[in-house]
Amino acid sequence: MLNNELILHHYTSGTGVLGMFDSDSIWATQIHYLNDAKEFSHAIDQARSYLFSISHKSSDGIFKGLCAGLSESLEQISKLSLYVACFSGMEDSLSQWRGYCPPGFGYSIGFFANELRRIAKPQGFDLVQCIYEHTEKHQMVEAWAQEALQQLRASLPAQSDPTSHAREHAHKSFSGFAQFAPVLKDSAFRNEYEWRLVGLIPSTDQRIRLRSVRSMLAPYLPIQLNMQNNENLVWNIRVGPTPHKELASSALTHYFGKVKIRNGVGSSSVPYRDW
Repeated sequence: MLNNELILHHYTSGTGVLGMFDSDSIWATQIHYLNDAKEFSHAIDQARSYLFSISHKSSDGIFKGLCAGLSESLEQISKLSLYVACFSGMEDSLSQWRGYCPPGFGYSIGFFANELRRIAKPQGFDLVQCIYEHTEKHQMVEAWAQEALQQLRASLPAQSDPTSHAREHAHKSFSGFAQFAPVLKDSAFRNEYEWRLVGLIPSTDQRIRLRSVRSMLAPYLPIQLNMQNNENLVWNIRVGPTPHKELASSALTHYFGKVKIRNGVGSSSVPYRDW
């Protein structure tokens, strides 16, 4: 449930801000290309661990076979075409400036969460809060695995090999896994208070584009925002730690005609120097 006053902050580079303003969109990146190499695979590891645990405790050969087949099928889930745009519930956060912005050239844009969700929903995205607590992650994985196993057992023909059957039909449970897997994060990242726009987008979607990153091209999908006509979307823009605060803030006034900013432009108060 979203708080009506919740504001989520997207930290990016100056180049990223220009791209957002000029395209009137925020870019959702395919999850495998995000900076954290363990994105998404963390959820798969959790699911495999749970399936191994319940299979090891069972003496039911059919159940063991279904668990094995479902576990093997998780490799296919890792190839799903999921796109993600990331936000933090923390404003003017040192860890966010350091982690997501280049030295002396960072910006954050504060969005009203409810309006962001309303705009993104028709474009195939939902706004979801990341989960860091082990107990909650375990409960979500358990609920998914139990439902998938029940469906596989109910559809298992007599005398059929359960492992092969699970491999063949596990894809029917993939969409359920994709609903929560992108927001399960290692507890080491809990201080980011991250939220994500998440979309399961077909690879044939004509909106998908490519952009250059450090050592490759990365697929992304622009989520249209209509910032020029919506005064209920953007709360503020904050300039990150930089040796030129006044000039950096002043330059953004050029975009006041393109973006309606409820609370204007401000500068970071974090006493951090990285230039």
